[in-house]
Amino acid sequence: MIRAAKRGARGSAGRPASRQIDQACQAHARHAPSRLGALVALLVFAAGALGAPARAQSKEESVAQCVAALRARPEDDEAKRLLRRAFTEVYPSFLPADILTFLPLPHQVCEDRATESTPPQRTFFTTGLAFPDASRRQDPEKRQAFNRVLHAYVQEEGGEWRLAFRVLYDAHQEGAEELAPRAMRELLRVRAVTLAHIGDPRRALSAPVDLWLLGNGDGGAEQSGPNLYLHGTRNTRAPLELLRQIAHELGHLIFPAIGPLDEPETWGNGFLGEVLILRWLARAPAPKESAVPAEALAAYVRQEVEPLARAFAVAGWAGFAGEERSAGSLRLLLGMVLHLEDTQGTKALSELMRSLNGTTVPHWIDAARPLLTP
Repeated sequence: MIRAAKRGARGSAGRPASRQIDQACQAHARHAPSRLGALVALLVFAAGALGAPARAQSKEESVAQCVAALRARPEDDEAKRLLRRAFTEVYPSFLPADILTFLPLPHQVCEDRATESTPPQRTFFTTGLAFPDASRRQDPEKRQAFNRVLHAYVQEEGGEWRLAFRVLYDAHQEGAEELAPRAMRELLRVRAVTLAHIGDPRRALSAPVDLWLLGNGDGGAEQSGPNLYLHGTRNTRAPLELLRQIAHELGHLIFPAIGPLDEPETWGNGFLGEVLILRWLARAPAPKESAVPAEALAAYVRQEVEPLARAFAVAGWAGFAGEERSAGSLRLLLGMVLHLEDTQGTKALSELMRSLNGTTVPHWIDAARPLLTP
């Protein structure tokens, strides 16, 4: 199974500024004498509500004001126009709770559950542009140009939406237009199930993560800092393989480092992402729009993941004797983590990741031993 993966402003009260403005403007907009007057009054009143001097508006503030105006007057064409303008170039980091009622972009709403009894994680991602986007972006690693981007937002506990992922691609590259929404959907599934089980131990998901789809390549994937890459948009990826790649590369971001290793990769936390996340997804209710057949995912976990847990249960700590940087040592460590979840639950996994004092295999063993020893 182990193989190398191919390689906003916030107010002083602690609430997002957009939410404070939104609440103030919603009441004020009802009394504005005209459409233009409403918008001008909203601008002035919003700045006064925050005690701030006149300044350039943020995208978050602009969206909050437009939504407040549209709640009061749904036919307000000027507010609609300004709202559309907010979704060009750099998108807002936060959006009001009821943005879906007014969102001027085609989008897909998603729900993911970690278990049947847990509440769903609500998300949405854009599937088109409000305006044709003529600008081109360059990724920080490969310096290639991209002219399209999908944005995904996740709903926070208070109802507000936060930007979580961007998938960037070149619309002229064969296969990119079809791959982008598929990849985005798997990013959201992986995020939801991981947060539900262990949270975000490295705070890797506190800022938006970018996935870049490269036209050339052999169908592999890699991670570099906060950026993920899928190589070869024209390569056909089976749904399960795409999910595995996403879980592996996000694993490098989310899970504590394992290594350095001599093989199969320098850092093994991508493989930890594979085995844990695919196992969690196999046990979770599948969303009805899932492209990954439940039987295929269950078979993968049965054949590639569960044998690792059984191998550690048989070998125990003695199995680690010898090369600590080898693929065999990594396999046993993955089995150790899976066995810990089997016997002590996911709470023990979170404790393990919090108690690590280093990245090597011996560091992981030292952190896990007290949790597995009666």
